[in-house]
Amino acid sequence: MGWCTTFDLDQFAAAAGGYLRSRAAENILLLSAAQAAWFRARAQAQTAGQQPGASGSGILAGWWEPPDGGEPRGAFLHDPAAPLLISGRVPEMATALAAILAKMGRHVSGVDAPIETADAFAAAWSQRAGTTVRAHRSCRVYRLTGVPRGTPPQGTAVPPETGAWPPPGMPVPVGRLRVATAEDQALLAGWLTAFATEAAERIGSPSDMAADLISYGGAVFWEVPQRSARFLDTAQYQAVPHHQGLAQFGEPAHQPVALATLTRPVAATVRISMVYTVPEHRRSGYAVALTQAVSRALLEGTAPVGVLSAASGRGSVREVVMITDMNRPGQLAGRFGYQLVSERAVLRFGPATGPVPRAASTNSMPRLPTGPLPRLPRRP
Repeated sequence: MGWCTTFDLDQFAAAAGGYLRSRAAENILLLSAAQAAWFRARAQAQTAGQQPGASGSGILAGWWEPPDGGEPRGAFLHDPAAPLLISGRVPEMATALAAILAKMGRHVSGVDAPIETADAFAAAWSQRAGTTVRAHRSCRVYRLTGVPRGTPPQGTAVPPETGAWPPPGMPVPVGRLRVATAEDQALLAGWLTAFATEAAERIGSPSDMAADLISYGGAVFWEVPQRSARFLDTAQYQAVPHHQGLAQFGEPAHQPVALATLTRPVAATVRISMVYTVPEHRRSGYAVALTQAVSRALLEGTAPVGVLSAASGRGSVREVVMITDMNRPGQLAGRFGYQLVSERAVLRFGPATGPVPRAASTNSMPRLPTGPLPRLPRRP
């Protein structure tokens, strides 16, 4: 059969949803992007007073049907404002997809796919569109699964090959989780901008992105106690009876030092999409503490609010996914119990290239007359 394309995200979910959900950790980027596009399309339809639909504002989706008529073996989602997302590891499918998108006149700014698929698509697309190809990032996809039934009791070693989460043993700094609220929108937007600048990522409106994360509880802060003011530090040493310590001043104020953003749950899977620590608080273990706490809260369903408890009950989230830069060591993910699932490449396409145009020919400039210099008259 080959590639089947559609602008109807409901039709895409019906045709390719089973294939994508069967490999949810590997396909989390495509699943999350399709889900976000579906929510945007419905919101736009409701704002316009139209019947809620699932057509995605220029977002094209498709799935690969094998010649034998079996289940789909690949899928893609193309938003012109973002790199093309491809699922599947068959280079021939990527080559055929480049021909289809070129024939449809689609603008492709980049591709995000398994390494062999990304390379095949980039080669075919650059040949057709005459664009340059630049390697933007190489990534590793890790997943952490919940402890399965029949797991040995607490304190018993769990074989790493089972994919189960080992008992906690990693020391972390003191702090707590807090889900961002509407009052944090300005702070969250500023941190999203700072992260995008450091990671060289393209994002839309940081304020809109922050509002969307807050709407479903997808932004989580790691907070630490603030240092007490000087007069509070000295108050407990005074002999005045009513200074019995700092308890009377209530719980110390907390300040956010790190941020994690989460995708909406899809196929019982949540991705930790961003971890950011304020520069002045780095190298203190806050990102480690936040990642470990969020992972535990997702799998155990122990968080009180937000996406961490969106599908109430223990076991509603079965997998947590992280995608890390391949240039960074993966020992930390391994210490958390995360397992390597796949490797991906993000390639960017530059402007069309061609031979350097030759300068237009011009007529030769007239030569100035030459000869002996005139002699100056002598002064009387």
